[in-house]
Amino acid sequence: MGEDRHFKARTRSSSVGTVIGITLVLFMLGMLGFMLLNARQMERYFKENVKVDLYLKRDMKEVDVMKFRKKLDLEAFTRETRYVTADEAAEQLKTDMGEDFLGVLGANPLLPSIELNLKEEFASADSLKWIAEHLRQDSHVQEVKYNPMVVENIDANMGKIRWVLLGFSALLLVIAVALINNTIRLAIYSKRFLIRTMHLVGATSWFIKKPFLGRSLWQGMIAAVLAIGLLVGVIQLLIHFQPDLRTLVQPVPLALLLAGVVVAGLVLSLLSTWFAVRRYLRMNTDELNWS
Repeated sequence: MGEDRHFKARTRSSSVGTVIGITLVLFMLGMLGFMLLNARQMERYFKENVKVDLYLKRDMKEVDVMKFRKKLDLEAFTRETRYVTADEAAEQLKTDMGEDFLGVLGANPLLPSIELNLKEEFASADSLKWIAEHLRQDSHVQEVKYNPMVVENIDANMGKIRWVLLGFSALLLVIAVALINNTIRLAIYSKRFLIRTMHLVGATSWFIKKPFLGRSLWQGMIAAVLAIGLLVGVIQLLIHFQPDLRTLVQPVPLALLLAGVVVAGLVLSLLSTWFAVRRYLRMNTDELNWS
């Protein structure tokens, strides 16, 4: 009875270790998959936040500002606009600098402005240059400012990020397969003599593999569910601290990713178990003792 309880405890501990190992691997694959699936959305998000600041002439009336803003909203390159009064700009500068510079100057030297966010297809260096020249010709505009390096850095860095993610994904997939395979092989190692005994008394390969494969299905499913829970938790945490990232979480890609995690958990567990059991079935007694 004592040996039986000890064997069951070892089996339970081995199963828990296997599930934890598969869960961590699936979680890492899932996070990498999330970044790959949302790389395009991330690029779009960054480009749609490229700003062009239009500083208006100081003597413009409120009604003229509204007409000019409405005209801007109708432009093909405009995604959205925001009007910033001279007083609002002063308050923001005061917050950024941590001191009241108006108290020293005695008057507000800042101009009212309109923050213009571009549509993604216009967030390129050539388009920005043309848009800036086009807007400078308007009689309402005193000055146009933008940072051309922002767009150039987005294009250059997103290309590099894609290649890095693809390379890292391939490497992690190889490591994941190796880790899961090794974890399951270690779990089955303690039962290698039982497998050999069943084979010697005439049990078919399928009859021997069947319970191991069934257990691996459950382990893969449990690990996939745990990994999905971790993924959703991390994504929700990211959105909590950075609400703008909510736009990156699209239902269809996320559903495909979670389904992929489940499939990966089941397939990797089944294949690793299949090959591990088959390996011990092909060994003779001497090889089992030394394996």
